Amino acid sequence: MTLKKVTVPDSGQDPNIVYTGNWNDFVDAFTPVEQKSHLNTLDHSNSLDHSHTNKTLLDTYSQTEADIADAVSKRHADHESPQDHTHTNKALLDSYTQTETDVADAVTKKHSNSLDHSNSLDHSNSLDHANTNDPTSDQKAALAGTNGAPSTTNKYVTDGDPRNSDARTPSGHNQDASTINAGTLDGDRLPALSTTKKGGVPATGTPSGKFLKDDDTWATPAGGGGLGYNLHVQALTSSPADSVSAYFGQLPKAPTTTANTSKVYVRKAGTIKMANIYCYSGTAGTSESWSLYIRLNNTTDTLIATLSASTNERVFTNSTLNIAVAAGDYFEIKSVQPAWATNPLTTIYGGYVYIE
Repeated sequence: MTLKKVTVPDSGQDPNIVYTGNWNDFVDAFTPVEQKSHLNTLDHSNSLDHSHTNKTLLDTYSQTEADIADAVSKRHADHESPQDHTHTNKALLDSYTQTETDVADAVTKKHSNSLDHSNSLDHSNSLDHANTNDPTSDQKAALAGTNGAPSTTNKYVTDGDPRNSDARTPSGHNQDASTINAGTLDGDRLPALSTTKKGGVPATGTPSGKFLKDDDTWATPAGGGGLGYNLHVQALTSSPADSVSAYFGQLPKAPTTTANTSKVYVRKAGTIKMANIYCYSGTAGTSESWSLYIRLNNTTDTLIATLSASTNERVFTNSTLNIAVAAGDYFEIKSVQPAWATNPLTTIYGGYVYIE
């Protein structure tokens, strides 16, 4: 049986709606339209039904299937409302009815759910960290360390580590001589000379005129000195006068009482180490003290020897002299003669001065 819905005048209902033959349709068909709009006084009027921001909008809809679907769609599609959200437990909240207890329970769960603040997006906002302080790619690569990964047992050295200022002596080791190819090698680092091996030459201090022996020691050449040279002196025959000073040098002439006229020039700097003057008199004379000197640059006298002898031969010698001379200096042999009781006669001189 097919029934057409009874239309109440001015109801605005479509008179052509067709109902099926079930009991609910019969009830609906014979219910006045004005009683259908909000027959249930609790429908959408109870403030506990929901607290959604678009409740007023929903209340304006009639109860057609299309209106209800549109309302539900707006309920979940309105993104301008601060109540809409994409919270992780949204599905749970939506499952609750809108009773006061359920709403309170939902709010409690919303703020007690551990997922609310463990979401990785909560703290990935670029505003949380200043990227200007990020390490560079090279710095990140350096964090791997040079020998094993950093850990509590493999730590980096910090500026405060005392080892940074501890000048520890390197351990002894053998060094391949072929790798020492730059700089100046200190001779003191060479081994000492011996009869079985080569080595470094020991220092002598100031020049001494000595020579190095094969036992790693320095020695003075036989004869009282190192390598040097002799400057010869002479004077022709004369008879020395009493109580005067006479001078001679290299010239083949008799001594003269005038100084600074019988010069012997030094051409190489060194030290006068020794003098040896041989004197022979045809008549020996008596033994009063007779002295010979080296007079340097006509200013300084250094004694060679003083003899008190009455012999024909008199040798004035000194091997302990130490008179520094420079190239261009000169000297003379100075004879300081006593007052003899018997004067030596026909006296002649010859000798040398040794310089190192």
